[in-house]
Amino acid sequence: MPRTSTYEVVLDAGMFTPAQMQITAVGRLGFQAGTRWVRDHVCSHRRLVTEHRVGFVLWSWQLEYEKPLRFDDADAVTVDVGAQVRGPRSTQLEFETTFSGPEGVAVRTRATSVPLSLSGDSALSGAPAVLPDSLVAGFLPDEVVRAPHRCQVRALRAAFERDGDLLVADTDPLPTFRIHRHHCEVADQWYWAETLGFGVGAREELVRRHGWRVPELRGALSDGIRRVDATWLRTGQLWDLIQVRTHAHRHGTSIAFVHELELVGDSGGPYAIIVERT
Repeated sequence: MPRTSTYEVVLDAGMFTPAQMQITAVGRLGFQAGTRWVRDHVCSHRRLVTEHRVGFVLWSWQLEYEKPLRFDDADAVTVDVGAQVRGPRSTQLEFETTFSGPEGVAVRTRATSVPLSLSGDSALSGAPAVLPDSLVAGFLPDEVVRAPHRCQVRALRAAFERDGDLLVADTDPLPTFRIHRHHCEVADQWYWAETLGFGVGAREELVRRHGWRVPELRGALSDGIRRVDATWLRTGQLWDLIQVRTHAHRHGTSIAFVHELELVGDSGGPYAIIVERT
């Protein structure tokens, strides 16, 4: 039976918008949950990096708000997290995390990372690698899945462009965000959970600019978001200036916001793509 780590997190007002748990707060708590599972059952994050020289870069992340959970609803949530190695050559590590309140599971996340073989320098430089057999051995047989996770973000973006109605596309000046150290992890590279906030900020700016002529956009602020799908393609560094290019589509009964995070002045393609749906 796959193992889980279960514990309680006390809630505070800084974790919430008026409508729901903040997306960035969920990302941070989810990362902490995965780190806790690895420590409990395989090897601590610190030892992975310093002794085994194994790092992980997040590639794909999904969030689903399953039930309402606002600040007034609970003093704490119960966090349950499980993990599995994925891919025919153990090239992915995936965590599924739930946050449960009085009415049951309120928030669910899935995070899929790619292992790196670290060089040992202070920048935590590394190259994609398979997870070493010595670490795979720490997983139970039913925690090892040979089928790889397949990220759906690009397919979602294509479906919105093909089948949806474009409501608005943000134009210059695009919202920009400078990467400061409070956005980074220990190696002065952006911390993925903080980049979710760049997408949130771009959505709010889009609604602020265009909500007066496209009123249906306003629900993305008053009612919140139902689902987030994100992928990280390149790594932002300390002091980089990131711009966010956002398109809003009507797709069925929901509004989809597609955010492309780009380095200002760089034409090499997006660093990350974040899709938010109401």
